[in-house]
Amino acid sequence: FKQRAVLAATMAPSWGIYSGYELGENEPAAETNEEYFGSEKYELKYRDWGAAHSIAAYLTRLNHIRRAHPALTEMASLHFHGTTSDLLIAYTKQLMLPSGPDTVLVVVNLDPYFAHEGTLQLDLGLLGLPWNAPLRAFDELTGEVFAWQGPQPYIRLDPGQPAHVIVLETRP
Repeated sequence: FKQRAVLAATMAPSWGIYSGYELGENEPAAETNEEYFGSEKYELKYRDWGAAHSIAAYLTRLNHIRRAHPALTEMASLHFHGTTSDLLIAYTKQLMLPSGPDTVLVVVNLDPYFAHEGTLQLDLGLLGLPWNAPLRAFDELTGEVFAWQGPQPYIRLDPGQPAHVIVLETRP
């Protein structure tokens, strides 16, 4: 659920989820349609958003990130970057603002069950970043800061933390 939320929130200009997604509700009403069995279409339904398995706070964080980065709300600059793992997807979006470029790199582990690692193959020239200069990579999801050098940083993502939403900047 986290992987799909990150992909939808960062790749598409607009996104939304069905009520109950936060709690992992996904039982189909029937094999022949896409409606959910627990749909509140015909009832009022109480949900405990604070439940231990809820990802409501994660979705809230994604919405804050979208508001902070206008690049995530457009499609024109979507660019996919290579990785050394078939189970890691990496892409950037960039928007030129009056204050400077808004450059966001998203890396997602596509496997919901196991950790995967690899190196990215970033096209830094496309992003207007120097080829081998030190980069500051700030993960908007976790608050972590990574010091990267060059276009091939190492990435490891596990099911508990399946994605990075990184703001790339050159370091002084």
